[in-house]
Amino acid sequence: MNGLIELLGSLMISFINRDFEEEEVKAAYIGSPLRIFIEDDYVELVKGAEYTLPRWIARILYENNRVKEVDKTIDETTVARIYFNENRSRGQLKFEKLPGYFYSRVKEQINTMMRTYREITDLSKAHQIVQSITSLSNTTRNLYKTRLSKILSMMGGDIGMDVLADLSEEEKHLYNTLKAILDVFNSKIFEVEKRV
Repeated sequence: MNGLIELLGSLMISFINRDFEEEEVKAAYIGSPLRIFIEDDYVELVKGAEYTLPRWIARILYENNRVKEVDKTIDETTVARIYFNENRSRGQLKFEKLPGYFYSRVKEQINTMMRTYREITDLSKAHQIVQSITSLSNTTRNLYKTRLSKILSMMGGDIGMDVLADLSEEEKHLYNTLKAILDVFNSKIFEVEKRV
């Protein structure tokens, strides 16, 4: 039984990762003209224009110095502010609004910081990056635990769309999955056997 639940969790994360990579982001093109295939058509990218591209394509272009920064980075100060506000409303059914795929963006930011760390030769800068990575990771985990506790408290009843709108995309998937599992479980637990 646990294996099935682990598989379900892995599949859910795979879908979230795929959706994150397919999410469209704005990217200002700064390279020489380039023709790329997106979905079912070719698009001509010209210098100085802004395009809405799937994140994975924008990232490749960014790594090849053809677009400006793809997403606004989520830094430790932003996460600390969100965590502080979330902690103040502990015990209430109130969430600080998170941007879509918040946890995926944090994870991507940490990966970028790790790549930067590997390339640094200055020990003081390396120490600063390690502190930033540690702070960002710890604060994000604490934020997640606080929000997870609130999400789990919502499982007993119906929640309005206004509350769900403040959840990140990952949290929405988690809530919907847990709710579906509990709905099936509850209906089967209380189901009366029908005799013919």
